Order: sequence, then structure tokens, then C-alpha cells
Amino acid sequence: MTDLSTTQRPDSPIEKAAHLLRRKMTSLGGLSDSIIRDVKTLACDRIEISANRPIVKENERCPQIYLVEAGWVFRSRGLASGRRQIVNYALPGDILCSDSLLFETSSFDFTARTSVSLIRIEAPQGPELFERHPGLAAAIAWTLGQEESILAERVVSLGRRDSLEKLAHALCELEARLSAIGQMRGRTIELPLNQEDFADILGISVIHVNRTFRRLSEEKIAEYRKGAVDLLDRARLAEISAFDAAYLHYDWVALQR
Repeated sequence: MTDLSTTQRPDSPIEKAAHLLRRKMTSLGGLSDSIIRDVKTLACDRIEISANRPIVKENERCPQIYLVEAGWVFRSRGLASGRRQIVNYALPGDILCSDSLLFETSSFDFTARTSVSLIRIEAPQGPELFERHPGLAAAIAWTLGQEESILAERVVSLGRRDSLEKLAHALCELEARLSAIGQMRGRTIELPLNQEDFADILGISVIHVNRTFRRLSEEKIAEYRKGAVDLLDRARLAEISAFDAAYLHYDWVALQR
């Protein structure tokens, strides 16, 4: 671990991660201005996690929250058979283990999909958090709200969308979330997900993922390749899945300024 408590230059890892967090939360109004200050005040150190290593395991105590500086993290639940359901993923600027302030143990496995850099934050519990660090308190509440909305969309996809609709919706969400933190490259989604990861997100077999990507490619809608997905017809993807980004709670007008 590398102590960053005294390394708070404008380009420091703490500030970079805090700016990404704040960037998504313009809807918080004046409170968003105090997010960076609160993160800098409460940040303890920077933790490097290797790809595919656990960060926090289900039913394990997580006494602090983490802010993702770089990398991708899976939030999942495992089955006795060894299978898993990826419930959500975290990107730079996302908070991990936000429910640690309420519950003693984690309800999910958090696993580094890539090499990950995390800022560890020691946040006080109860009234002190809201009274002394209102920016971070608002960011945590916003994160919990967004996670609930994303989980609702996962339930709809798993229960009611067919394979094509599921994949189209997942790609639209990926584009929206990466755009919100300025990490889209034109119409190309650069991502570390393989087809097995997509299967674990969508709740379908790898064979179905492969067939669905092939169909998107044949219809010139999207093209999967190692490390990226090219969105050839973004409007058609949104039409197939009836995608509406409102559930992500981004202020798109502010983000585009």
C-alpha cells in the first residue's frame, strides 16, 4: 500500500478518482462541490489489486469503503456449483462497499476483473458522516440509489428480455456509463469482458452470447472483438432494447458541458 494522505496534488490519484465520482453527480447541486474535499480528507491509502483477485468476499467484513481510481471490478453472487451471477460492475469513479456503513458483512463478492487501483476511505458512521462530510454522505446515498436502479434493470433483463434485447441493453448501458466518466472512444467500447463474462451478466449460455453477437455483426449493429465492441448502429441497439438511460440518474446536459 502507498500512503497518499500527503500527496494531494491536482493530478494525484485521490483527486482524479474524486473528480470522476463528482462528475457523475451534478444532480446533487451544491453538495457535489464538497465531494472532492471530503474524499481528500478521509482517504487513507491507495491499494493495488491484481486482475481476478478478490477484493471483498460475500459474508466478509468490509470495514471501509473504496473509490475506484482505475480498472474494472465485478460485483457478483456465487453458487455452490461454482457458477456466478454478475450483478453489477464498477468503473473508475465508482464507490465499492457503500453498504458497509450499514451492515457488518458484504452481501456480494467484489472481484478485480483487471488490475485495479482503489482509494481506501475511512468514513465515519451515523450522524457524524452527514454532519461533517455531507458531500461524501450524498455521494454514498446517490451510489446506493443508482445500484438499486441498476439491479432493477438486471431483474427485468433476466426475467423478461430475450437474448438479443439483453445484450443490446447491456451494451447501451456500458456506453452510457463510460461516457459519463469520459472513457468512451468514439463509438468503440474498450472493455476487458470476454463472452463468458457477458454470459454471467446476462444469465445466458456462452453459446447464446456468441450467437447473439454474431447476429448483431451480421445486421451491422455491433461488432465484438477481443478487448472492444464497436457500436455500428447505436440507435438500433437502443431501439432493440428500448433503452432509456434515466435509471442511471446522470445529468447529461451537465456532463456534456
